Amino acid sequence: MRNQVILFVEDELLIRFVLADALRDVGYDVVEAATGEEALDILDSPPVIDLIITDVRMPGQVDGLQVARRSKGLAPARPVIICSAHLLKSEASPADEFLAKPYTVADLLEATARLIGDPWQKNSNSHSA
Repeated sequence: MRNQVILFVEDELLIRFVLADALRDVGYDVVEAATGEEALDILDSPPVIDLIITDVRMPGQVDGLQVARRSKGLAPARPVIICSAHLLKSEASPADEFLAKPYTVADLLEATARLIGDPWQKNSNSHSA
């Protein structure tokens, strides 16, 4: 069984590094993007993405809401977590989950597991004692 793959879209390098590393530490595979344009390119190519976690405001012409809408257009069942300090939950459509910034690593891991499952349960071969 393959690991779940997360596309993590965040323009702030330190935030992206810390949170992507935390997701990897618990067993998810993470593909990183620093801009919305980069995220769209990744969505159009392998690997299969199981979940998108995206910031909203980023440099360039494509924001996180556009990434979320494109993802839902390509794969309506694929969950999206939108993270923002500039939106309310009610403005985060089509997100399946909304995390208001600042949020904790625990908040992100809980939302991720709720949407795509715990990697320890799905990939027991690589996490045996």
